[in-house]
Amino acid sequence: MGQGSLGTQIIRRYQSPGPVASRYILSMGPIDLIRGPWGSGKTVASIFKMVRHSAVDFPICRDGVVHVRWAAVRDTYREMAKTALASWLEAFPKGGEFTASDKDAWSGGQDRPVNHILEWDVLRKWRVAGGWEQRPTKIRMEMQFGAIGEQNLESFFKGYEISGGWLNECDLIKAEVPGLLYGRTGRYPPEAEMMEWEMDRLGRRVDPETGRESINVPRIVCGDFNPPDETNWTYEREIEKGEEWKAKGYNFFAQPSGLSPQAENRVGKARHKYEEEERTFGGPDAADARRNVHGMYAPKARGVVIFQKFNILKHRAAESLPIVKELPFYMGMDAGGRPAAVFGQFMPNGQRRVQREVVSSPDTVTGPQRFAENITEVLLRDYRGMRCGGAWADPSSWFGADKVRGELAWVEIVSMALQIPIMPTATNDIGSRFEAVDYYFAGDIDANTPRVLIDPICKYLIRAYVSQYHQTKHASEAKTDGIVIEKNEYSHVAEADQYWCYGYRGPTAVKKDAANMGRPANVVPIRSVTARSDFDVFKT
Repeated sequence: MGQGSLGTQIIRRYQSPGPVASRYILSMGPIDLIRGPWGSGKTVASIFKMVRHSAVDFPICRDGVVHVRWAAVRDTYREMAKTALASWLEAFPKGGEFTASDKDAWSGGQDRPVNHILEWDVLRKWRVAGGWEQRPTKIRMEMQFGAIGEQNLESFFKGYEISGGWLNECDLIKAEVPGLLYGRTGRYPPEAEMMEWEMDRLGRRVDPETGRESINVPRIVCGDFNPPDETNWTYEREIEKGEEWKAKGYNFFAQPSGLSPQAENRVGKARHKYEEEERTFGGPDAADARRNVHGMYAPKARGVVIFQKFNILKHRAAESLPIVKELPFYMGMDAGGRPAAVFGQFMPNGQRRVQREVVSSPDTVTGPQRFAENITEVLLRDYRGMRCGGAWADPSSWFGADKVRGELAWVEIVSMALQIPIMPTATNDIGSRFEAVDYYFAGDIDANTPRVLIDPICKYLIRAYVSQYHQTKHASEAKTDGIVIEKNEYSHVAEADQYWCYGYRGPTAVKKDAANMGRPANVVPIRSVTARSDFDVFKT
């Protein structure tokens, strides 16, 4: 047995990096995932989360020992050796004070599975005549490290009989893995080997079909990750469908930015290191800085994101936005073979709320008639009987029709089908459109009210603003003149939103805001100053 002292020395000597990590460590699952910037202490927090649960929560067996087996899973053995295993061995060296005395307490390595067995003593409650008493109890924790590689997922997990699981850098693992790994938990040790009185401590589970009672054994899968881009499964489960996945047992823990006053693991990583990294990444708006310094979802290996003032934590509504029947609604549209539309309202305080979106399938060409049918479905379902305050579209969608032969332009067909007048924006100037949208992202109505909120249901528009609406690689590297947008399944809905903003605000307001950009509030332009004088041109 390893020479761990009585009590919880192994746990007490660990200092949690911060309150978010502490909540993560204490959480009982079923699936706990922590996200944060580089160096925020996530991996070590996962290690001590498993150690703590092993010492405190898992049942005592009939031989007087707490037997626990965890499986750590990564994508490849090489990545496992560089990250999870390296951090594990830093905390618990092979042959160290907590390594079990068995000759095979450490085995494996070199691109194959690793097994490490720890032992230490803690004080645990035992059932005795007349109540409970504290007794020294041995914890025997077996840690298995494996990598999925190219293996079939079902086959890989089939033989696992474990107490709990750890997904290191879980964003790099397929979306099915957390559920498959969880399905193998609670299988070690067998319930027949547990003390019967553990049922009184842990509670009972009753099988609804047989009525059989069993011990409510902890079943936990934990995981840690740096923020990927929004196409990753973690984004959907944490951000887009958070409530749905929370109901399925997922708990996400988001650490603050490395430059935040609330940053975690300051002992392990000083602020100046994050500042240096932010500079080398290219500034706070660079994708790598957003992910690795600020702990935010951001694009990987793509062009420059256009709307860098968009903040998903600020501009994405926490819950569905109500549609106010007493207020008018507004629309913006983008034409073409994959048209898109956005719908929303302005609140009395001036806040713009994007409430719905219509996005065409990327696999088929959508004509104006089908597009109008899709819009009509939204109007009848969500805006029935309400007044349209304005609808705008790309000016070029009025072109291309043969007027001599009586043909209608794309937007005219849509307008007639909806019985709603659709107006062209003043120009199709891309800079003006960007400035119209940035007006809403750049400022707030007051300290607690952003100028724009986007309903979580508008997932294409949100993804566009997070990263998918970006310049092409050549434009990002200044190999072409001007701004060239990467056309994809997200670009059309972003441009529909631009036409709404530009159409509603108008070119005069957009130009005025652009001219005032950066000007202090107490400074006025020269042209607005008029001198007072009795001079009369007709009396000279």
